[in-house]
Amino acid sequence: MDSANPRIGSTLNQRDALQKILDDQGSKLAELAEDIANEGMSPIERLLVLREKKHGGQFIAVEGNRRVAALKILSNPSVLVSLSLGGALQKRFERLSKNFSRTSIEPIACYEVVNRDEAKKWIYLRHTGENDGRGVVGWSGLAAARFRGTDPALQALEFVRVHGNLHEHHRRVLDTAFPITTLDRLLSTREVRDLIGIEVKDGKLRSGLPGEELIKPLRRIVLDLAEKKVNVSNLKNRAAQVEYVKSLEKDDKPNLSNAGSVRAVRDFKVGDFEVKAAPASSLKKRGYDPSERKTLIPRALKLNISVSKIAEIYKELRTLKMDDYPHSCAVLLRVFLELSVDFYMDANKIDTQFTANGGKVMEKPLKNKVAEVIDNFVKVKGFRRNDFSGVARSVGDSSSPLHINLLHAYVHSRFQKPKTRDLRSAWDEAEPFFTRIWA
Repeated sequence: MDSANPRIGSTLNQRDALQKILDDQGSKLAELAEDIANEGMSPIERLLVLREKKHGGQFIAVEGNRRVAALKILSNPSVLVSLSLGGALQKRFERLSKNFSRTSIEPIACYEVVNRDEAKKWIYLRHTGENDGRGVVGWSGLAAARFRGTDPALQALEFVRVHGNLHEHHRRVLDTAFPITTLDRLLSTREVRDLIGIEVKDGKLRSGLPGEELIKPLRRIVLDLAEKKVNVSNLKNRAAQVEYVKSLEKDDKPNLSNAGSVRAVRDFKVGDFEVKAAPASSLKKRGYDPSERKTLIPRALKLNISVSKIAEIYKELRTLKMDDYPHSCAVLLRVFLELSVDFYMDANKIDTQFTANGGKVMEKPLKNKVAEVIDNFVKVKGFRRNDFSGVARSVGDSSSPLHINLLHAYVHSRFQKPKTRDLRSAWDEAEPFFTRIWA
C-alpha cells in the first residue's frame, strides 16, 4: 500500500496504512472484500503501480489501495491482529477469508508507471469527477434505469415516449435529464398505481385499461416531471404523491370502469390508441386541441390586451397560419413576449433597466425580465411558482423551443428557420405566463 495515499495521508508503515484505511472505510472495505471474494477483481480496472526501488520485486499501489487492503485481509486475516476495528467487522472479514482463494484472482492486472508524476494525471482524473468529460462521467438515473432494463418507471417512460404524441422538445428532455427516480418513487406507491390503473408484477408494468385511457395519467405525470412542474420535494411522502395524482385534471385521469384483461404495458400496440371522436358539445367546451391548431395562439384563447399595438400583434398571431407564415409567427412571438413583459413591468413599477459599471444605464436582458415578472407573480400576486416552472425553465434551456437565444435568432440570424411544431410548443410553454400578464 502507498505510504503517501491522499485518501488517508502519510503513514509510518504498512500496518499503519491498513489501520488508516480501516478507519476511513469501515464497512465499505468489507463490502469491497466481499465483492472480490464472490465476483473476483473488476476486469475493467487495473491497479496503477510504481516499482519499489529498494526491493525491485515489490510494487507500490499508487492507485487501488482499497483493493490492495482488501486483498491483504482476504489472503491473511491475521494482519488484523492488534488493529483497531469492531468485532463484528473483524468476524466478517475472517468469514470471507475462509472461502477466498488467491488463485481465483491472480494474476492481478496492473499498469506500471515510471514515477509518481506520470501517475498524477490519471489518479486526479479518476477521483475528482467528470472534469468536463476528461474524467469518469457518471450515469444519470435514466441511464442506470436503461442499463437495468426492467424498471417499471422506465417501462412507463418508454410507453409515453412511444404512444404519448410528444413534441420534439419533450422527447429531447426525456432523453437527457428526465428524473426517472422520482417517477419510480410515484409508481412504487400502491395507492398511486390504483388511481391510474396500473399494477407491477414480476418487474413488469401491467394494466387492464385500454390504451387511450392508460396514456392519460402517464403522459401527464411524465410531462409534469419533465417540465419540473412537480419534483421530488413535492412528492416526498405517500400522502403528497396521492394528493398530486388526485389533483390531475379530469382529462388526465383514466376511466377505471373501462378496465378489461390485464397485460404488460410493453405489449400495447399503436392500434390500441384509437380515441373515439368527442361529441361536438365536448369539443366546444374544451375550445381547442393544442396539438392540432394551425395558428400560434389558439383562437379560443381570449386575452384582455389594453395596448393597441400589442393587441394587433395578438390578433395576427391568432390569425396567421404557422405552416404558411412561420417566419412572421416566430418574429411576432419574440416581439409579443418582450412587449408583454415590458408592459407588465411598467404597470407594476418594476425597473426594465439597470445601471452598469461606469454608470451606464442599460436595458435588462429579456431572460432576466421574464424571471422578475415570475417573481412578482409569486411574491406579490400570490400565484404558485409551479404554474410558471415550464416557461421559467424553457427561456434558459437551449433544447427548448422557447429559449431566448432561439427567439433572438429568428429575428437576427439569416439561417435559423422556425418549425411549426417548435412554434406550437413554444406557445404551449408560455401560455400560462401570458394569461397571467393579461388577466
